[in-house]
Amino acid sequence: MRILLLILLLLLNCEKSSNPGAAVDPAELLPYDNDISSYTKKGSTSILSDAASIYNAIDGAAEKYIDLGFIEGVFQKYSNSSTDLDVSIFNHGSNENALRVLDEFYPSSPEILLSTEEGGMMVLDHGLIGRYSLHYVKAGIYTRIDTNEKTDIILSTAKQFCYNIGNKILLE
Repeated sequence: MRILLLILLLLLNCEKSSNPGAAVDPAELLPYDNDISSYTKKGSTSILSDAASIYNAIDGAAEKYIDLGFIEGVFQKYSNSSTDLDVSIFNHGSNENALRVLDEFYPSSPEILLSTEEGGMMVLDHGLIGRYSLHYVKAGIYTRIDTNEKTDIILSTAKQFCYNIGNKILLE
């Protein structure tokens, strides 16, 4: 009974932020080792905290990210010893900006896997040869998961990564 009362009090004191993604640190959204199907971080995490760091990481597209409200980002490779996934998470400060990033890099052969009332969206790129790219937007965060193979198992794993990251993003 006390737990129910505590939950009710917490819910009554919560307000929806007008800019929910603005204070999110992308590095805190990364899945922990073994959270998903024995995948662990491979190599060090690349933190993108300013224009220079994003230009060094993604030279060709950096200007678009910056123009669309880039605040900070992170890159991390994960591996389960047989398959690798590249995880990129970018805070764009508002869902509108993050959706504009998705629109800028929208796949030529898309499949919308998720669309929410809050403006969240998950889009799969079927147009790549031998690999998948999964784009995910929630609360001002733009996430991209790139695989190194094109199988049902790796697609399921990439979705799990998106859901894991999405569950850490609060809609304050």
